[in-house]
Amino acid sequence: MRTTWLAGLVAGGVCALLVGGCSSGASNAPSADDGTLDPQATGEQGMHGAPEHLFLGRGEAGRPGGGSPLMTSHGGTVLPTNKTKAIFWGPKWATSWENGKIAGLDEFFTGFGGSNYAKASTEYAGTNGQVTATSTYLGHEIDTRPAPSKALSVSSAVSEACSITNNAPDPSALYLIYTETGAGHVNYCAWHSWGSCSNGAPVQVAYMPNIDGLAGCDPQDTWTPHSQGLAALANVTAHELSEAITDPRGAGWFDSSGAENGDKCAWTFNARVTLHNGSTWKLQGEWSNAAYNNNTGYPNRSGQNGCLDGACDASPATVCAGKCGSIDTCAGTTVDCGPCPYCGDGTCQANEDATSCPADCSVPTP
Repeated sequence: MRTTWLAGLVAGGVCALLVGGCSSGASNAPSADDGTLDPQATGEQGMHGAPEHLFLGRGEAGRPGGGSPLMTSHGGTVLPTNKTKAIFWGPKWATSWENGKIAGLDEFFTGFGGSNYAKASTEYAGTNGQVTATSTYLGHEIDTRPAPSKALSVSSAVSEACSITNNAPDPSALYLIYTETGAGHVNYCAWHSWGSCSNGAPVQVAYMPNIDGLAGCDPQDTWTPHSQGLAALANVTAHELSEAITDPRGAGWFDSSGAENGDKCAWTFNARVTLHNGSTWKLQGEWSNAAYNNNTGYPNRSGQNGCLDGACDASPATVCAGKCGSIDTCAGTTVDCGPCPYCGDGTCQANEDATSCPADCSVPTP
């Protein structure tokens, strides 16, 4: 069941992508974060008010199989061109505690637009157009008011985004809220959702709690010099941003089990990803129906070859450019690029001449 939120008002229920399925109603507030993920945790509105669009921690998510592996459109919108704004909530973000995370995430967002990583989602379209790789970073803002001591609910995330934008959020933007506080005993690393401000203005939000030192949310980055905290936030940011682009308001693209493009490739890493500005990251892949159908992606945790991360372009058009025969791709599969021309096939190829292949290229005797 999908949820819609007005700032300060709640409509509908909440369904988390868990083995146990959906839950609803209020329960006990979450306890303090002790650096662990709790697979049984429930709270306000099931998962502390979180929607079903959860990025489950490493080891908490089931394998993304079952039914058809393909995602389908559910008749809604996408973000054809998107904007992003980072909101850092809590007074510690204005101190040395942040340890380079703000500058690092600024670099991530600045490089995302136009990157091959962003292009992994451009095959999807909605009622309002086709997804493109165009992404504009609106910069960041630090909210030095105390961040909530427990996990954000959707309504509190929407309220924060509406407050920061003075009830005038950009309808094509995703507002990513990074809190200095952790989420407590939950089994997710981040989530994205949507809602409306009190004046009816639509807004897309993502919640990114403090996951420093949290093993279940750690991509174990040994490929870049980033700190553990920055590497973890960048990976969950890539996951949520890609999902919000293809399913911004709950009626976009996901498979028969409800898994979005980030979910289907969660915790799978292929190669170091270089963004458009040259910055490098360890990022999970994003699901591509086209890559799966052509067997040109790398495998997710279910062994389905549909993940792309931009570090590997295994599309036939790219692999076969100027080549022939059976070519091994960077995704570990092969592509048939057609028969190779050879001397004696009756055609003088560009790499042949009368000396190297007189049978094809000799000048006829007058």
